[in-house]
Amino acid sequence: MKATTKKKRDGSEQVMLGKVIMKEKPARKRARRQEWDFSRELLRVREIEKIIRFRHGSRIPDPSGTDDVDTCLAYLRAVAMTPRSQDVVSWSSKWAPWADPVTVQSIAKLGSGRKWMLKADAVAKLLDVTMSLRTALGLHTIGACDMATAERKDLAKANKRERDKGRQERKRRELGMVDRKSQQAQTLAATKPWEAEGMSRRTWFYRQKRDCTAMSRVEINRNGDTSVQPASQPDFPPAPPQVQIGQSRVAGLSGGLGHHAPAGFQGAAPHGSGDSRDEEAA
Repeated sequence: MKATTKKKRDGSEQVMLGKVIMKEKPARKRARRQEWDFSRELLRVREIEKIIRFRHGSRIPDPSGTDDVDTCLAYLRAVAMTPRSQDVVSWSSKWAPWADPVTVQSIAKLGSGRKWMLKADAVAKLLDVTMSLRTALGLHTIGACDMATAERKDLAKANKRERDKGRQERKRRELGMVDRKSQQAQTLAATKPWEAEGMSRRTWFYRQKRDCTAMSRVEINRNGDTSVQPASQPDFPPAPPQVQIGQSRVAGLSGGLGHHAPAGFQGAAPHGSGDSRDEEAA
């Protein structure tokens, strides 16, 4: 008898020999995956780090002996005024290890009582982020210092409209549709055939509509043509005269009676008042 392996829904396995369980393998216990919620505050911190990498590299440079102290500490202020994201003290230990702990603690107090993070344009002015830099890095939670919010939103709508337009155009090209420019190039307004024929536009359209200059086509088939009236007609006997039925009946009645009235009407009693007056006068 051959042993078989039986798997259950919970992931456990059993080695069976007939109906006898020879061996059991418990299901693998996995830790339940923790659900991660999107945080706009953490996204802003990641975008601040993206700006630092783009401008300075792996960390903020030490501004000691330069005039860029406020510029370098502006990154710490932006992180400190982003609540529910990350502790600025631990964050500065990685990105600004040169920072004085006293200075870091004073910056951390700026965001201790904040409920909401800074506006997008306020962070852009703090970090001097322009619209070109925002577009190049693909920032979403940081605005632009050289463009108003309304203008930036209008520009974003226009860019989205252009992207949608390009996507729809590529889809039409894949389906084999002709673009509008090629279609308009083949119209009469673009080709202007009346100029090639040396006439006005109105005359050309008139002749196309009425076709007044074209000649009618006449087809002649000489092999099957026959004359309407033959050259010689055969001699037929003259047809007997035809008398209408009504005329022959009238002629027969008038010829048979002559001047005598019908027998049925002889000696008939007078009719009407006129006949009686004639008899009295006689």
